[in-house]
Amino acid sequence: MAMKRAMIVIAALALLVAGCGDDDESAASGGGFDAERAFADLRDQVAIGPRPAGSAGGREVVRLIAERLREAGAQSVRVQRPWRNVVASIPGSEPGAIVLGAHHDTKTGVSPDFVGANDGASGVAVVLELARALAPQAPLAGPTVHLALFDAEEARGDRDFSEDGTRGSRQYVDYARNGAQQGSPAPAEIRAMVLFDLVGDCDLQIPREAGSDPELYAEFARAARELSDDDSADPFEGEAPPVLDDHIPFLEEGIPAVDLIDFAYGPGPSPGEWWHSPEDTLDKVCPASLEAVGEAALIALPGLG
Repeated sequence: MAMKRAMIVIAALALLVAGCGDDDESAASGGGFDAERAFADLRDQVAIGPRPAGSAGGREVVRLIAERLREAGAQSVRVQRPWRNVVASIPGSEPGAIVLGAHHDTKTGVSPDFVGANDGASGVAVVLELARALAPQAPLAGPTVHLALFDAEEARGDRDFSEDGTRGSRQYVDYARNGAQQGSPAPAEIRAMVLFDLVGDCDLQIPREAGSDPELYAEFARAARELSDDDSADPFEGEAPPVLDDHIPFLEEGIPAVDLIDFAYGPGPSPGEWWHSPEDTLDKVCPASLEAVGEAALIALPGLG
């Protein structure tokens, strides 16, 4: 199975190369999705400790993300203000943009040492590793890929999420609406937005969240089927109720968006007993889950533009 996955990912990455001709060395230089390296990114976020918006931990994780995006070769790395969204881009050879997003803050009011291994270090880890896989292939054979690691996704304390959540992603879209400012592409340019949230659960399940664009979700489901064999479970199947998350501001702007989220984290009914609990720790997340999502993304991306 590992050989099959490697061959598919390398083929998918080759499709992303623009103007490479017969340069096979260039096409292979980025490699595939490295699950262990992604898990190291997850572990390093958890090691910081709690990372709520505006906290010392929040500022530290912003520095870590920006540094790793630059090391990956992403371009135009910057930190938006006042909410510290870390944004970057990987140039494409065609007009338009695809936004890959995740949130880097952790929930307040859970416990003094809530580390958010799954929510949201896992999504950030996937986006960082996708940057490493894609940046060496620039210019991509398709739209420019914009990376957006959102601050302030979590509502503060017991405030209502509909009023206090998604502050970072709303800022991102507001900047876009007001003239493509601070690294946000103009809404008319964005062809698709993909959100990675709670994607590290060892028992990975990513049904289609009801608010998500069905065609975008279908691209990931098809990619997962390509990667699966008779001995592996396919996490991209089924339907789930709508979730308030960082894809909402994009949907409200008329941008197709998909929320890849495992909202069954731990025992009990959705969202699961480990969600927003002290149990969201490193031992509950697995490299294999990051790999399943990341490899599917590499295959699906060419079909999103």
